[in-house]
Amino acid sequence: MKQSILAMAVAAILTGGASAATTQAEVNEALRGSPDIYNGLFTAALIYHVSRTCPDIRGPNRLTRTTYLLSLYNRARSMGFSRSQIEAFVEDDVEKARMQELVDQHLQRDGVADPYSEADICAFARAQMAEGTAIGRQLRER
Repeated sequence: MKQSILAMAVAAILTGGASAATTQAEVNEALRGSPDIYNGLFTAALIYHVSRTCPDIRGPNRLTRTTYLLSLYNRARSMGFSRSQIEAFVEDDVEKARMQELVDQHLQRDGVADPYSEADICAFARAQMAEGTAIGRQLRER
């Protein structure tokens, strides 16, 4: 009996615990449902969209970005998901489109008429920086 419990515990550790019998759709749903992870990815996506659309604005430096994304990755790993499951979630085209739609909706709610207009996004970024919002504190003029 002791050996079977020990064997199950070792198997759970080696296979990533809950992720062993989890489909990628279930992984995606769990990560999407985790506010810490999904809000963190949303923040990164919004900053990326702003810095990509407005050439005068840049986001955090590479070390800051890497540290931030690594913290999100570690949270997902602590939920029991493997590296490949997390990467599949982040690289999934449906998830990327869903996240971009959330970014677009957020920008429009904040008064940005066209989320793909350089002028509109630059104005949004400068307003965020002037107000000292969480997003604005991550942005800099080039």
